[in-house]
Amino acid sequence: MPQVIGHRGAAGTHPENTMVSFRKAFELGVDGIEFDVHRTADGHLVVMHDPTVDRTTNGSGLILMMTLEQIRALDAGSWMSPAFAGERVPTLQELLRAAPPDVRLYLELKAGSVHYPGIEQQLVDTLKAEGVLERTQVSSFDHRALVKLKEICPELPLGMLTTCNLVDPVGMALAIGCEAIHPMWPWVTPEYVEAAHAAGLKVNCWAVNEPLAIALMRNAGVDGIITDFPERIING
Repeated sequence: MPQVIGHRGAAGTHPENTMVSFRKAFELGVDGIEFDVHRTADGHLVVMHDPTVDRTTNGSGLILMMTLEQIRALDAGSWMSPAFAGERVPTLQELLRAAPPDVRLYLELKAGSVHYPGIEQQLVDTLKAEGVLERTQVSSFDHRALVKLKEICPELPLGMLTTCNLVDPVGMALAIGCEAIHPMWPWVTPEYVEAAHAAGLKVNCWAVNEPLAIALMRNAGVDGIITDFPERIING
């Protein structure tokens, strides 16, 4: 059975990347959670998907241009439902400290030094300080950031995120130094997974929400299913 990984917590039913969403995922019994990290203007790592706060808060602006105090003042729950009014954007440290010790952490670095100079070292330092390095896997579409992370911390597990149907995903992942590939689910076939496994790579696919997609990924033999609705797999 593949690992069930809560996408931004339990984002299908709760406001993504908020503590209420992560707590719901923990309550459901997920094997891991997937979440996104950006950096504020004053150097704090925060958990949010977009580079701006516009879509998932009542504010507007680029995260990299805002202070932590400004971001923490925003409502990150009301956009989804009044029931979640008052939810805040969590810091990475806050989430790491709240995650149960048996839950794996799939951290997506939204951008490396190209947007946030030195963030790779800061991220490694934070994971080590919080004692979670061994159960964290960092993924990114910024493959140069992954190379830098592997140089800084060879023991840090990495996942190569992809959206397109790459000619040689295994070769790319090995060239970066990854332990896993994180492809968009429609490209994943049993042959894709077999090729990855033959090279010692795991396959964690996203974002798998509908029954057909869940069935196809199970049949393909993937190692992890990243989903907005973890209950559909856990209770299915």
